Amino acid sequence: MTILNWSIMAGVPVLGTVVATHEGPTALDFDFVISEESARQYIESGSFVQTQRGEELILGMVQKLRRVNRYYSSPDIIHGSSGGVSLPSVYPADKWDYVIASVRILGSYQGNLRVRATRPVLPGSLVEFAEDSILQQFLGLGETGLNLGKVRQSDLTAVINIDKLLQKHLAIMSISGGGKSYATSVIIEELMKRKKTEGRPALVVFDVHGEYKNLTQMSKFSHFKSVDVERITADKLSLAMGYLSSSDLRKFFPTMSYAQSRELDAIMSKLRIEREPITIEKIISKIYSTEMNQLVKDALLGWVNMLKGTRIFGNAEYPQLEKSIQPGKLLIIDLSSLTTLWTKRIILHYFLTRIFKLRRFKEICPVVSFIEEAHQFAPETVNAASKSIIHTIAREGRKFLCSLVLISQRPVNLSTTALSQCNTHLILRILNPHDLAWIGKSSEGINQETLGMITTLGVGEGLLVGEAVNYPIFLQVRKKLMTAEFDDPSLANESILYEKIEIKP
Repeated sequence: MTILNWSIMAGVPVLGTVVATHEGPTALDFDFVISEESARQYIESGSFVQTQRGEELILGMVQKLRRVNRYYSSPDIIHGSSGGVSLPSVYPADKWDYVIASVRILGSYQGNLRVRATRPVLPGSLVEFAEDSILQQFLGLGETGLNLGKVRQSDLTAVINIDKLLQKHLAIMSISGGGKSYATSVIIEELMKRKKTEGRPALVVFDVHGEYKNLTQMSKFSHFKSVDVERITADKLSLAMGYLSSSDLRKFFPTMSYAQSRELDAIMSKLRIEREPITIEKIISKIYSTEMNQLVKDALLGWVNMLKGTRIFGNAEYPQLEKSIQPGKLLIIDLSSLTTLWTKRIILHYFLTRIFKLRRFKEICPVVSFIEEAHQFAPETVNAASKSIIHTIAREGRKFLCSLVLISQRPVNLSTTALSQCNTHLILRILNPHDLAWIGKSSEGINQETLGMITTLGVGEGLLVGEAVNYPIFLQVRKKLMTAEFDDPSLANESILYEKIEIKP
């Protein structure tokens, strides 16, 4: 077996040598040849490498690997071999085998300064794996922060600064079953572990499918002994009409006419002048007692009775946000029992509007709101009740420390305005070509080769790109601290339990 050469620098293995081609090296990229089989076992697409140019250290990421063998490149030679002549016994075919790695240059280090590379590397330069200490600084990873897992092809832990990751919003995107909810749970675990001295925002999860109900069991685990988790199911929610304006009601009914809107404004103004709690019943009574066009009156009664039929409105708010949103506390609003998307959008609009207003006036602590199935609540082409408040928080939330985490399996259907305001993207496995094209347009720093690598990601592997890191990194999301007992149930096991079949060991 060939022994892998080692460089002088910190015992980092030498991977290969930079070669000159018709296209390069350039200041943007270069190719290098990996001749030794032992080196090929280490390298893969996404690996970080380094090479020296004088006093300057150039860092890059492997974008593509291509295997070459001169013996097998000739049809005539292959044809001759198939005719009974074993040419590999004549020609040293195994020695003609090598791998060409294409590298995209990320930048360079001069002294302790990270700068943009402006000159091509020299052909003949040795290429090595990037040293972890240098790579950590270069990528912008920290010693303290949120531990999301491991940087692929290195020993680095992906510890991300909380402000960089969340203050300017985060989008998590993947196909169904690609690990979105798992990665979200890891981020929630990291936030719930934080000490008072580290800064603890409140967390609000809008749980569309009931995937986060097991987080109520966090206190059973040693890492989370003193955590505060509150879960409210949809049947217990109560939206206070007094916190809603006529403008809010118009968002619930986008087809409302100008005449209907004008009369509704007048009715809401009269009710506020009376300084009594505003309820749906009082709005209905006031519509009946107010003189107006009968068609307008009938339409308004229809709209308001539709709201009444949702049974989510009451005299008082529950949960009362001023009490439920506290530093280090997790509030789960479980909407999984609701079947009507329109009702879910109303609930989301109500609570996000309240949270944003309270945060603007600093009546509650900083908040991070997690929105599952975000493409349903802020769709690109449809006017949804919850869309405008998501846009508002996406644009202005960072100034008031009111952050969003948008989670979606169909990024192509997610509002461009909302997605573009998420300065960090965590992209897990995506296969749909339309979604990939959308991500390529909306995520800075992703080229065509990187997009192609996204389709090959396994469950739990992801690409982190944007404000949180200096350069895109592929990472393996760490295992949850909560045991598998609280993970998604098995289809087979649930079927066995349903039939009450006893499986003998």
